[in-house]
Amino acid sequence: MKDSAQNFDVSEIKKLDIYPYIAPFYAQGRIHLRHAQAGDCVADAGGDDYHIVYILQGRMKVFSFAYNGRRLLLDEVESGSFSGHISKLRGYNFESTIVARTPCVYLEFPDQVFTQLMEHGDFALRFYQGTSQRTYHMYRKILSLNLFSLEENTAFYAVTHQNHMEGMTLDDISEEIGISRRTLCYIIRRWKEAGILEKAPRGYHIRDLATLEDMAHNIRQFYQSVGP
Repeated sequence: MKDSAQNFDVSEIKKLDIYPYIAPFYAQGRIHLRHAQAGDCVADAGGDDYHIVYILQGRMKVFSFAYNGRRLLLDEVESGSFSGHISKLRGYNFESTIVARTPCVYLEFPDQVFTQLMEHGDFALRFYQGTSQRTYHMYRKILSLNLFSLEENTAFYAVTHQNHMEGMTLDDISEEIGISRRTLCYIIRRWKEAGILEKAPRGYHIRDLATLEDMAHNIRQFYQSVGP
């Protein structure tokens, strides 16, 4: 049985607001229509290429790997958005890897084509408007992990994602925070012993929100000081 990505109507490409800019390259076959299954690697961290893609259908995750092998979820991107190594265009390099979370259909821009498109002011404006805030959030997340303890980062996540604590797996939570599953289990065990958390049917229920908010105070102040 074919998934919905395989049934994508290619005529929809002509309805994109970026189509007037990409039309000549697409007609020449220089911008490629690609499919990916859930779990497929769309772009790895190696090389100097931008690996810019535009998602037509589906969702992608953007990961970065720390020196110790820890996987950090930097971004999650859905249809109608650009993805790729967009941090390189801002003078950063988060060494990111892009993986399809669901079956995806996307346009792939070779660097040479993308560079030519970025010479068009209107296209460049649309690209930066669509990616600048996401790049900023990536940078802020990495900075938070470097400035504050893993327990503080976990407390901030628990306070701001209370529903995730009860409904997501430990693997997913540790990935979103950017810590190892082992470290997360250690923190949760300590919090359970202190009466801060209790086991729920799926995940954990927060019993002492005030204590977690106190732990997360410095990170919250940091996020407020650097802007939304």
